[in-house]
Amino acid sequence: MAEIDPFEETNRVVYEFNETIDDNLLEPVSRAYKDNMPNFVQDRVSNFFGNLRDVTTLANQILQFKVEQSAITLGRIAVNSTVGLYGLFDVATEIDLTTTNEDFGQTLALWGVNEGPYIVLPLMGPSTLRDSAGLYVDLSSDANLINEMEDMGALSASTMNLIDKRVELLPVTDLIDQSDDPYITMRSSYLQKREFDIFDGNPPVTEDDEF
Repeated sequence: MAEIDPFEETNRVVYEFNETIDDNLLEPVSRAYKDNMPNFVQDRVSNFFGNLRDVTTLANQILQFKVEQSAITLGRIAVNSTVGLYGLFDVATEIDLTTTNEDFGQTLALWGVNEGPYIVLPLMGPSTLRDSAGLYVDLSSDANLINEMEDMGALSASTMNLIDKRVELLPVTDLIDQSDDPYITMRSSYLQKREFDIFDGNPPVTEDDEF
């Protein structure tokens, strides 16, 4: 796996650092939020940030020349931002306006940029060189509407968004923790998921897959 993970020794150090932060802060807070916050409130939070993510998705769909998907996502944003009260209610899904998240890492892949080595980012987790560049663009882009909020508003929104995403990952966390080598399991899961995302759920069949 050296060609995929040439920095494994360093990556494992960063992985352990991230796990320490997660075990002692992010996971306990996320579990407390999931167990104690009413489902109605959790759904409103998830819908709100999902609506914001749709804006980033729309920008990347345009860059990927996905005309039909872009129109659907634009419709989602319009419906959820108005009828859905600024995204608190996902009315668009109820009328079959659905989309899948797109990010700039996927856009770079479509443009032919190689994924590069696997790396583990401090606090951010698994990535590749290409996805790290994409993450920077997505976070700093005008399409990231959290950036448009005032300082305290942006901080509060970023914190709630982080907790919301961490709650989504709790089932995955349980599975990874049960594996013999959680680092390898996370790396494999991440790379497979990214390939699935990049090829819109239809990754190419390789010789290894045929046997």
